[in-house]
Amino acid sequence: MIRIGIAEDQALFRGGIIGLLNSFAKMNVVEEAENGQLLLDKYDEIIGFNENIPDITILDLNMPVLDGIKTTELLKKRFPESKIIIISSFDDQDIIVHLYEKGANAYLDKNAEPKEVETAINSVFEKEFYFNAAAKKALEDSSSKGSAQIRFNNADKLTDREFEVLLNLCHEKTTLEIADLMNVSTRTVEGHKYKLLQKTKAKNTTVLVLFALKANFINISEIKINLF
Repeated sequence: MIRIGIAEDQALFRGGIIGLLNSFAKMNVVEEAENGQLLLDKYDEIIGFNENIPDITILDLNMPVLDGIKTTELLKKRFPESKIIIISSFDDQDIIVHLYEKGANAYLDKNAEPKEVETAINSVFEKEFYFNAAAKKALEDSSSKGSAQIRFNNADKLTDREFEVLLNLCHEKTTLEIADLMNVSTRTVEGHKYKLLQKTKAKNTTVLVLFALKANFINISEIKINLF
């Protein structure tokens, strides 16, 4: 079961998406709030009871008190393993790139079809990121312009195995799939991934993909768009 938390200030839309998410197989909304601050407060209460926060957090971009970007920053700081999907009615390319740079695992338009929402959640849960057509276009343009504000250290010191793991992550392989391809244990793959995150100063797998794009290790066309 994929446990989901959501922050959305419009009650009607929040109720509608909660109903949609609960209708999907193996998904359950366990926390909801009208803004990011209230959701973070609820997560703190969960941790206080020695329980885990939801597997995936869905955040509206524009909310009062604490918006999606600031909530993402705080959530990643408090809970680095958080997986975050930002939803918005805006498709500005600079905003989309900025969201990924801040640690969001996926961006979805509020007009997305239900099947795409389900696909995105499963992809983020299993592979840690999802790029729709708008996100791919934004990342492609950003990479070609060199406009993304991503900075990394020690990128030239990646080992061959770390580089292999990085490319497989970019091709949307899961840890288990990478382990099978490299004929190593999943623990070894996770170790390489941890080193990648340390060396590149990336917040998560999504930012590792951005790093690979900026370093010209991979072309955006090599990252498929999940069909739904």
